[in-house]
Amino acid sequence: MKIVFIDPKGVWEGLNNGLAYIASGIREHDVKVIDFVNKAGNVEKRLEAVKDADFIGISIKSFTLDESIMAAEMVRKINPDAKIIAGGPHVMVDGYNLMKDSPVFDIGIFGEAEYAFKELLSGKPLEEIDGIIFRKGGVLVNNKPREWITDLDSLPFPTYEAFDSVETHVENWPLVTSRGCPYTCTYCNVPKVIGRKFRTRSGESIVKELKYAKEKYGSTEFKVLDDNFTLLMDRAKEICKLMIKENLDMKWTCPNGIRADRLDEELCSLMKEAGCYSVSIGVESGDPEVFDKIKKGEKLEDVEKGINLAKAAGIKVHGFFIIGLLGSTYESDKRSMEFAKKMGITASWGILVPYPGTEVWEQIKKDPKSRILKDWKEGFHIGARPKPVYDTEEYTAEERVKAYYKANMSTIKKRDIPRAAKMVIKGLMSGK
Repeated sequence: MKIVFIDPKGVWEGLNNGLAYIASGIREHDVKVIDFVNKAGNVEKRLEAVKDADFIGISIKSFTLDESIMAAEMVRKINPDAKIIAGGPHVMVDGYNLMKDSPVFDIGIFGEAEYAFKELLSGKPLEEIDGIIFRKGGVLVNNKPREWITDLDSLPFPTYEAFDSVETHVENWPLVTSRGCPYTCTYCNVPKVIGRKFRTRSGESIVKELKYAKEKYGSTEFKVLDDNFTLLMDRAKEICKLMIKENLDMKWTCPNGIRADRLDEELCSLMKEAGCYSVSIGVESGDPEVFDKIKKGEKLEDVEKGINLAKAAGIKVHGFFIIGLLGSTYESDKRSMEFAKKMGITASWGILVPYPGTEVWEQIKKDPKSRILKDWKEGFHIGARPKPVYDTEEYTAEERVKAYYKANMSTIKKRDIPRAAKMVIKGLMSGK
């Protein structure tokens, strides 16, 4: 059979590791990936690849929802007979409503898709496939969730041969060494998307994949995409020791964010020796009162300590912060900006989007002081046009946007801010 996957254009760049894992598991079929994230242009010509496809899978993130639906409608016109499948994080968060509101999709896969997709291709009755949503007689059927994959070592290494954005090389290899997050941060839907149970790969499997990346794709660097690579610190240390022993000679980063309280001096030293030169840490707020309300299970002092440990080891630190957390004000978010400046780190700032399934979502719905401004799916927490989903009289949407631009202007080089953002911040700061 012929299968075509589409990764719609979004804000972030980077190869879609999830699609690469699925593609690797169905090598016996003709598989293509149209990657609009890393290769722009020639949309109509590239979409011609779907004209004789049996299945078309579209990877959907909440901030690419509109582009994903548009892509599905375009390929439906090109190939009316293909099965169009929705997958990705958004389907896990709001799959039933997506399927209800967008009949262009025939099937939705929520949760890990490696095995579910293989079962679809095998012709297994839809009623017997866990983790999918489908239509039967015009009625949506939501099957029970699929069990999370526990033996991650059993999965074949991801392959990027099918990506139309990849010719021969993948210089910076996307690496996943674990899945799941056991924490209950009020704003985060990661446990809903990838599971609360923390599941790991062996160090031997990880090193073997990195050697494969070097030999097959010429990779010289890798980025760890885990939600928390250092959660089990002893495991992380053993992985670093194995990398050193095998003399991998690859630079690497942890750009998705790790917890500061899951670092110690030994681990930071081993990470540096193994080739790590940069990590991102989820700070969220530098105001102690606001920080304590987000239930991260650590203290702001732990964050300071972790940042200092990494810096002392020679590892650059980048912080992730959120504007507009519950209980925050314009003044408290300014204190976050001061915290980032005091710690001497670069930082990224986003505006809170209350995702369904999070504690923040439930709190905002119940709070009489919260004003819902738009559907959460319309929220956009990054980029030149951030869109607050809610506000309060104490912290208006206009103030949140002002804080967003002020924060980003204070911690990144001005030339890196889109021209549109500069125009907006100029207007905000002048009181217009």
